[in-house]
Amino acid sequence: MEEQLNKLAESIISLLVFEETFESVVNEIPQESRFAVADELKAMISKDLIRPCRALESNTNSGILYDSDRLSDYSFTLTAKGIAHLENNMKGR
Repeated sequence: MEEQLNKLAESIISLLVFEETFESVVNEIPQESRFAVADELKAMISKDLIRPCRALESNTNSGILYDSDRLSDYSFTLTAKGIAHLENNMKGR
């Protein structure tokens, strides 16, 4: 059974179909603090719904390693599990 996500997580997951920076995600959800967005991103990474995609400074693939205290240094995107969640929840809309 698929885990239900809160409203913030649903908002974030819908933004990450394409690679987005942390700052871009924060700007797209102005009603939430950057700290709430950061906490939710970290939780979603641990659930394997999203992943760090690229280290912005070096413009290299970040793989699975990232500095959770410096989210603004990375871009993020959905994992296969995140895409599946998005697809399954779009069917009912």
